[in-house]
Amino acid sequence: MTNHHGTEAPRFPSMEELSTCDYGNERTIVVGHMHPDSDSVGSAMAYAYLLNAIGIHAIAATTEPVNHETKYALSVFGIEPPEIIRNVSGCQVILVDHSMTAQAPRGIETARIVGLLDHHPGGEINVCSPYVAVCEPSGAAASLVYRLYMSCKVDIPVNMAQLMLMSILSDTRNMSRNVTETDREAYDHLIRIASIPDINELYGKMARALASYDGMTDEEILESDYKEYEAGNIRFCIGDVNAFGEAEVCKMTERMAVVMESLYPSCGLDMLFLIVNNKKEDDSGIRTMMAACGNGAAELLNQCFGGYDGRRFFLFSRNLSRKTTVAPTLISALEKLGKDEKTVDKDVDITTSRKYNPD
Repeated sequence: MTNHHGTEAPRFPSMEELSTCDYGNERTIVVGHMHPDSDSVGSAMAYAYLLNAIGIHAIAATTEPVNHETKYALSVFGIEPPEIIRNVSGCQVILVDHSMTAQAPRGIETARIVGLLDHHPGGEINVCSPYVAVCEPSGAAASLVYRLYMSCKVDIPVNMAQLMLMSILSDTRNMSRNVTETDREAYDHLIRIASIPDINELYGKMARALASYDGMTDEEILESDYKEYEAGNIRFCIGDVNAFGEAEVCKMTERMAVVMESLYPSCGLDMLFLIVNNKKEDDSGIRTMMAACGNGAAELLNQCFGGYDGRRFFLFSRNLSRKTTVAPTLISALEKLGKDEKTVDKDVDITTSRKYNPD
């Protein structure tokens, strides 16, 4: 069993170890982060099924309706989305795909947390004791859930294989980024179970659905995949939005920048950051655009990444991952600024500075 974001070699809990928590007679809600993505949803659903299979009463939940990508995949599989539970105050919960308070469901301060499953670094959420934590780096949280099925010796039915594949496809961009051996093992096994005729076609349609945002306001688009962080006494968020093709990336970034500027005065955060990734796989132009809002935010972004276009945005020729690149780099920079008791250098010439260019 792994420690909470510990450094032990990966070993996943057995059925007996998963049962060491005092679950009592309460139902356990397995839930992902606010603004759920496909990995958060699929991981929660597959984990809840596993717990029920070993005799622990659990349900999967989301904090909000699922996004268009998840909705599309679930419709293909003929699976209903999980129950929406907007506040978990007083509930018994297992958190998946996150372990930071700022990203947790409302009411988490008074919930009883009996488990964590996360593939991101840097969690700080408080849990009860004893609890089960599975916190290892991987491309998708669902790959860790798959390993739990293996360690607990629980058979994987077709619908659970489909859910975990949905999660892995989404978070690794069809096995093209941040892929670990755990992800490869999970993918290779699950694809033999899932009865999906054309996995690449499925992913392509998921990607188009994710970038469609049909029927959503611009504010809803910005908040559809949005995570909050705190580092160096600075509270900030990173919105992660998608578009299909370079022209749409540029239009979407312009639209989201307007929303950021309108929300900033009342949002209670010090800095707002935006990533817009190009989901068109064969487009060799702009792969990512970024924007920033808040005192010193643009300067910090440029000091960390460069890419300033001389006007207001930041351009990159490859897709940037919030999980592995943008969030860790910003957190590290802000923590260093906090320790040094410095502010962001606002005199930097952002038209020429190129301290780090991820291209």
